[in-house]
Amino acid sequence: MLVLVLCCFHHLGTAQTVNIEAATRYWELTDALRQDKPLTDAAWQELLALPANKLYVPGVFPQEALQRYRKAIEVVYMPRHDSLRQAKLRAKSWYYVLVNDYKQREPMFRQYAQEMAQKPSYLEVMYTYAYEYLPERAHTKVPDLHLYYTALGNDATSREEGIVFSLNSAIEWNKPKAGILEAHEMHHQLRPRPNFSGALEPDKPLLWALDAVQNEGVADLIDKKPLLQSPDSADIQNWLLASAPTVIHRLDSVLQVGAKMGSGALPMRKFYQRLYNGTAGHLPGFYMAHIINNQGYTPQMLATIDNPMAFFALYQKAARKDKKRPPLFAKTSMAYLKKLERSYVAPTRKAHVAH
Repeated sequence: MLVLVLCCFHHLGTAQTVNIEAATRYWELTDALRQDKPLTDAAWQELLALPANKLYVPGVFPQEALQRYRKAIEVVYMPRHDSLRQAKLRAKSWYYVLVNDYKQREPMFRQYAQEMAQKPSYLEVMYTYAYEYLPERAHTKVPDLHLYYTALGNDATSREEGIVFSLNSAIEWNKPKAGILEAHEMHHQLRPRPNFSGALEPDKPLLWALDAVQNEGVADLIDKKPLLQSPDSADIQNWLLASAPTVIHRLDSVLQVGAKMGSGALPMRKFYQRLYNGTAGHLPGFYMAHIINNQGYTPQMLATIDNPMAFFALYQKAARKDKKRPPLFAKTSMAYLKKLERSYVAPTRKAHVAH
């Protein structure tokens, strides 16, 4: 059954739609799988074509990974594959563990989805928490906000068309503090973004990579910082902090190449996506933002929220003060970032002032 609810909250002055169709359709498919009815290609493509999944899936699942996830769904829900399911769970194969969790906790997920469809509990706090890491000029509201829930994966994504939450992430990532995941995604909606559309083509992949680090890093202070202070901090430590110095060293090497040989020698966007381990900038963004925050430079970080080069300069300044001696960027790298800032940030700001 499709549930699509339009909630109007006059105290926010905006309207929100909450769409859980992707979740309810998933449960219809898995109900059939429980009866050993195979998942057809047509039914799978129909699920992926729903609005929530069209926004969510491409940024979360590379094509090969999506096929593996589909296989995990079939194995976990179909009784005929139970021995294989148990073997995969013993091996702690991630997709099988995640899908099995959706299966075991389905009543809770169904109840949560219905509650969110009727009236999301986080609509006020997601703005409040997002504002903590935004300059006052960005303390606005999103008109006609579209919120979606899906039952695939363990992620959330913010797009111009709306915000999509997987049910698992909505519950798990909010454990330290209700509403922080939603606030993280709202931060992406509200953060003023730099306009690099007029940049030279060879510069665009690096500019994307720099902006991705700032975009996710600052927003991560909303939800990853409380997680880091929780009893379940080991996952965040391993995922986003332990390998960050290595990523920074490799990014520094790229910047030095750009400084020496020009942007024509720089890699394409796929290189940075691999360098960030598919995190879209969470790695090393949270590590860098956390150091900036710890050293007391948060006001400066928020004042330059739409300037990735300034974010890197603040990290450099904060890292020099940090007694744990986090990695620094080379002088040539910082000079190259300054050059990019003069080329692409300063002209945009001048044009904005002129208008």
